[in-house]
Amino acid sequence: MAPSVLIIGGGMAGLSAGCFARMNGFETEILEMHTIPGGLCTAWNRKGYTFDLCIHWLCGSKPGTALYQVYDKLGLMEGRRFHHPDSWATVRDGHGNEITLYTDPERLYEELIRISPDDKPFISRLCKDIQKLSRMETSVDMTILDIIRYIPYFSLMKRYKPTVHDVLSEVKSPVLRDLLTAGFGWEGQSMFFPLMGLAMQGAKNAGYPIGGSLPCAEAIEKRYRDLGGTIRYKSKVTAIITEKNRAKGVRLADGTERYADYVISCADGHTTIFDWLKGAYCDDTIRGYYQNLKPFPPIVFISFGLNTDLSHIPKDLTILFDNPVEIAGVKQDTISYRNHVHDPTLYPPGKGVITTWITADYSYWDRLPYQSETYRIEKDNVGREVFTLLCQQYPDLSERCEIMDVATPMTFVRYTGNWKGSYEGWQVTPDSFFLDLPQILPGLSGFSMAGQWVVTGGGIPGAVLSGRKAVKQMCSDLGKKFVY
Repeated sequence: MAPSVLIIGGGMAGLSAGCFARMNGFETEILEMHTIPGGLCTAWNRKGYTFDLCIHWLCGSKPGTALYQVYDKLGLMEGRRFHHPDSWATVRDGHGNEITLYTDPERLYEELIRISPDDKPFISRLCKDIQKLSRMETSVDMTILDIIRYIPYFSLMKRYKPTVHDVLSEVKSPVLRDLLTAGFGWEGQSMFFPLMGLAMQGAKNAGYPIGGSLPCAEAIEKRYRDLGGTIRYKSKVTAIITEKNRAKGVRLADGTERYADYVISCADGHTTIFDWLKGAYCDDTIRGYYQNLKPFPPIVFISFGLNTDLSHIPKDLTILFDNPVEIAGVKQDTISYRNHVHDPTLYPPGKGVITTWITADYSYWDRLPYQSETYRIEKDNVGREVFTLLCQQYPDLSERCEIMDVATPMTFVRYTGNWKGSYEGWQVTPDSFFLDLPQILPGLSGFSMAGQWVVTGGGIPGAVLSGRKAVKQMCSDLGKKFVY
């Protein structure tokens, strides 16, 4: 009789684990508390508009790369078309200064030199390094051969391991420094993280899948079902059952229990370790991660369906404010708007979708009774404030908004259970740069973890590969040869 495995969570990690477990002969059952697959890799429809939460680009989208082959085995690449943008973002300040971070290093060089010729040495080195990084391929198993292939890039990892703020402190021009800082994201993350994304986009290895996030999740779910796997929706786990320090099954919210030879939790890490397992299989190192590492901050995700053509607005626009704007208790130095003009499947002809996200204070939203009138009014106020700021840049949009949708950190908690509403797990910071988080908890057998909380940097590659790795570990425990 084939060994059985229960997989908690039908997000990208859970779907990946399910597929690879089926490929390796396990009987599988995925338990997902929502009604659709994908977890955070999702989208929703409102009055003919699709608001996409997740995929901005998919690292490993280039045929022939190791990551592409993993996606292909999961059914993700069949019939998939990709859009390859020519820019990472356009950044604009309040004084008319603007730069576009082009994915082509030569074009990027010309753009940055235009702003600050005095920074030629820094700009030249930066663009040459991006060109070098564009040849770096994400590994799947990190073998000795992979490490050897990474040797030429070790110096670049060291150079850009510091924070965005620290790396850009070398830039002489305050205008260029501020624009680049806004364009590359939070100052607390390592510069290497966004730089690698930009380089992969330039190499046509991080394209945007036309159709967005949910069809990608649905494609893997189809592959999983075709392999004979079972997925049960509306199945919320409340505890992991252990016996003699071995995971034996789970207890669901309706009180029922399900048992298997193995359990893989692809759900929220904090909930898994400290709630479902009561902290019984946790050492000081793991506690330290949850006390000291920086998760991606909670966000308010705001979407607008607009009754107008948006081709005159940059694909990704970041507005840098002279004076921070306070929204819902948080001072915002920047706001980034994403124009989905490159994917006409998301909106009716002649119309368009813009989404944006702002950093949120979890406690601010947590104290508002969920779905209360006060909560709804605050959501509406936030959406209107953010839309007003967009209309200051493009006044022609002011009367064109047909529908607005606002998701708060509490929305994330409701649908994914993510700790403090974080949308992507751990950030890549100088402290977590080379960190390899354990997927197996000390003292507990028959159990492993996968997903955003066992990798740094978040994203689909980390989720998918961690699900694959969990199955590979089960095969190793059983003395089975891992297939695929």
